Amino acid sequence: MRQLPKRPNLDQLRRQARELQRRSSPQRLSAAQLALAREYGFRSWARLKAEVQARSTSPAPENIRGWEAMRDRSARILEKRSGANVETWKRRMGREHFANEAALRRWLSQQGVTGYGQTLLVWERFGYPSYIVAGADALIHGQYADRPHLRPIFEAVVDALPGIGEVAVQARKGYVSLVSKRRTFAVVQATTKHRVDLGFRLDNQKPAGRLLPGSGLGNGSFSVRLGLASPADLDRDALTWLKRAYDENA
Repeated sequence: MRQLPKRPNLDQLRRQARELQRRSSPQRLSAAQLALAREYGFRSWARLKAEVQARSTSPAPENIRGWEAMRDRSARILEKRSGANVETWKRRMGREHFANEAALRRWLSQQGVTGYGQTLLVWERFGYPSYIVAGADALIHGQYADRPHLRPIFEAVVDALPGIGEVAVQARKGYVSLVSKRRTFAVVQATTKHRVDLGFRLDNQKPAGRLLPGSGLGNGSFSVRLGLASPADLDRDALTWLKRAYDENA
């Protein structure tokens, strides 16, 4: 019996049914849909459709972090690197006058606060962007709302992460970051309506073969990318590059 993906796409199933109809001519489409539903273990096409619709409205995978977890992680990094927690830094910032975010960032850099910690303090002072405080479900839904047939690719990447290492999955406005204990090592981005890009932070890897330049992905720190048109493209080579990126940035 065939296994239904965790995030099945109804349009893809309809195409499978039409293909089955063409291979089994003469046959009505309804008969092909019934045969396909039974291949997936459902008694009827209607029950298969109901299951697809139920899964499409289910929440994002549990290991995807919302903004609160992202804030907590950044706060821990800040305290570890600077020796002071967020509240202490807020008191220090309160004694200064900053005309804008750029001025605050310059001051924080002079204090040795950079990266995630700096961004956190800027948001604490000037407010969090709306895309940050949005829930992970809403952010991911927005990325795939007009291209739902690509979401199974994203789900396949998330499902593969336990075999890669201890990975935090952080939803952003236009992409999803894959983060090791040290920093972001990869990104998943639905770049077009026909392709999801998996970007890797591999400092010494030049574009070659399936690996293309990674410019334009995520925050711009990815050297190469791999285009995925279907979950099947997340093959052994793709997982090897993902593991390598994790190991280099762990």
